[in-house]
Amino acid sequence: MSEQHLEVHSRALYESNQSLQTSLAIAKKKQAELEFLRQTSGDVSSDISLQELITNTVELTGQFFSVECGLFIVTHNGQALESKIDNIWRAPNKWVSDPSFFNQAIQFLPLEQQESLSMWLVSSIDDEASQALSGFKWIVFGNFALLGGKIAWLAFFSRAEFLDEEALSVLGTAREHLLSGITRRVTDVSIRKRTVELQNTVDRLKQAERQLIQSEKMASLGQLAAGVAHEINNPVGFIRSNIEMLEEYLQDYQGLHNSIAKALTVEGKIDTQQYKALCDKYDLAYIQQDAQDLLVSNLEGLDRVKEIVENLKTFSHSGDGKLERISLNLCIEGALKIAWNALKYEHIVDNKLDADLPQILGNNGQLQQVFVNLFVNAAYAMNNGGKLSIKSTLTADRLIIEVSDTGCGMDKKTLEQLFTPFFTTKPIGVGTGLGLSVSYAILESHNVLTQVRSVVGKGTQFSLSFPLPE
Repeated sequence: MSEQHLEVHSRALYESNQSLQTSLAIAKKKQAELEFLRQTSGDVSSDISLQELITNTVELTGQFFSVECGLFIVTHNGQALESKIDNIWRAPNKWVSDPSFFNQAIQFLPLEQQESLSMWLVSSIDDEASQALSGFKWIVFGNFALLGGKIAWLAFFSRAEFLDEEALSVLGTAREHLLSGITRRVTDVSIRKRTVELQNTVDRLKQAERQLIQSEKMASLGQLAAGVAHEINNPVGFIRSNIEMLEEYLQDYQGLHNSIAKALTVEGKIDTQQYKALCDKYDLAYIQQDAQDLLVSNLEGLDRVKEIVENLKTFSHSGDGKLERISLNLCIEGALKIAWNALKYEHIVDNKLDADLPQILGNNGQLQQVFVNLFVNAAYAMNNGGKLSIKSTLTADRLIIEVSDTGCGMDKKTLEQLFTPFFTTKPIGVGTGLGLSVSYAILESHNVLTQVRSVVGKGTQFSLSFPLPE
C-alpha cells in the first residue's frame, strides 16, 4: 500500500511538474509577446524617423517570430525602387545587401498590388523554384502606404514546418501599432511639406506684392515725369543762362587784364586814374556784384535739382520693406515736392501739420508713394483749381493725418470700388487703376486705419490713423 501511495504521489508530482513547465512556457511566451508589443509600441510613440521605425520593426519581428531572414522594400507603380541602404535582415541581427536573394524573394510578393493590405498574408515557398530561397518554407508579408503613391513592403522568411498561429495574431497587433506610427510620420512629413509649400507661396506672394508696389510706383513716376522734368528744367535753364553771363564777365575780365598789360608794356606803369578809367570802361563794379548774385543763384538752382533728385531717389527706391522710425513731416514734404508740378499752378496747398509730430514706425518710400497718390488724385479731382489741406491730430496712441480736397467728390458706387485693383475714374492712359489699391495694401501693412468721406461736388477727405510706437 505504501508503494502504491508513493507511485500515485510521484505521478501527481510529475503531472504537476509538467503542468508547471507548460504554464512556465506559456508565461514566457506571453512575456515575450508583451515585450515584443512593448518595444514596437515604444518605437511607434518615439520621435525616431520613419526609416528607423521600419528597420526596428523588421528586427524586432524577425527575432520574435524566430525567422532567419526579413526584407524591406519600397515600390512605386509595382516597381521596386533602388535602395541606398542594406535592406535584407538576417538573424540574429544583421543588415546586408544580397541582390540575388532580393531579386528572387520579391518574385513571391504581389508588388503590383497598389492598395494597402488589411493584414499579414502567409504564402508557402516552393524552394525548388528558387535556389536563393532553398530551405525556406513560408513567407509572411504585408505593406503600408507612403507619400507620393509609394508602398512599403515587409516580408519574413521562415524555415519552420508549421507557423505559430498565436504569434501571427500578435504580429497583427504589432502591425496596427506600426500602421499608426507610419500614418503619424507620413502625416507629419505631409504637414511639413505642405507648410514649406505654403511658406514658399507666401514668399512668392510677398515678392509679387513688392513687385506690384514698385511697378505702380514707377507708373506713377512715369505720369509725373513731364512735371518732374519741368521742375528740373527750370533751375537747369537759369543756371545755363547764368553761366553764359559769367562767361561774358570772364571775357570782360580778360579784356581788363589785356588793357592793363598793354599799358604796362607801353608806359611801364599805370596810375590810379588810368586803372579807374579801365574799370569804368568794363563796368567792373557791376560785374563783381552781379557775378556774386549769379553764383548764389546757381548754387540755389543746383540745390533745387539735388533736392528733386533725392526725392525721386527716395520715391523710386524699392527698399527692403522694413519698418523704422520715420518722420511723417519729412515724408509728406517729400511727396509734395514730387507731386508739386501737378498742384502749383491752379491749386492752393494748405499744410497744417504740426512741426513736432512724433515719429512712427514705417517705410518712408512706401508711405511717400501713398501720399503722392493722394495728392495727384486730389489735383485731378480739382480740375479747375481748388484747395488741398493737410492736417494732423494726435491722440494717446495714434497719429491721424487728414488729406482733404475741394474737388468733385465721389458717389457711393465709386466709394465702394475705390480700393479695387484696376478701378479708375480717369481716362484711358491717365490712370492705372492700381494707385489706391496698392496704397491701401501699404497702409494695411503699416496697421493704418483708413477712412474715406466724400460728398459729390464738395470734395473728399482721407483720414489715415497711424499707431504710435511704444
